[in-house]
Amino acid sequence: MLAGDFRNLLEKWHREGLFDLLLPEVAALRGVPQPEDFHKEGDAFTHTMLALAAVDDLSDGRVFWGVLLHDIGKAATTEFIKGRWRAYGHDNAGAAKVSAIMSRLGLPELGADVAWLVKHHHFHFSWQVRGDAKLTRQQRRFMEHPLFPLLLEVCAADAAGSIGTGAKERNIGIIADLYEETVAGEKR
Repeated sequence: MLAGDFRNLLEKWHREGLFDLLLPEVAALRGVPQPEDFHKEGDAFTHTMLALAAVDDLSDGRVFWGVLLHDIGKAATTEFIKGRWRAYGHDNAGAAKVSAIMSRLGLPELGADVAWLVKHHHFHFSWQVRGDAKLTRQQRRFMEHPLFPLLLEVCAADAAGSIGTGAKERNIGIIADLYEETVAGEKR
């Protein structure tokens, strides 16, 4: 199924009042604060809905679920530390819940892939790449993962749902260009 099919299903759940019942992990993001310098859009739920709106209806359905669930770990990990809201480890905390959520929704076949997307949606912050950067062997191997193109879509939607510094967009743009120049280019 495509992202648009799942978007229609989610809208149906909203209309029928089932959203919070079926997706309590996402509903729990309401009121979860985020650092204002990176998330002027508001709480984690608002950010998630803005990010989800950025997913193209023709995208792979795993992208849709990866974006919808990418920050579910923030409900349990968000703390006020040194004057700022932080959610250390939210990617791993969220990924640990994904398979059970997908099974509960009758989509167990998507669980492992969506969990991988959620777990790695912040990978680009550790890469510190520039436009003229060369990839390390480890970065190149990571880009060769079959889900990497979908991860780029998840990260782009995450960036689109963030009103802040623009660091996410810059990082993702550079990495997407490097991917096209190397891994994707060699597959053609």
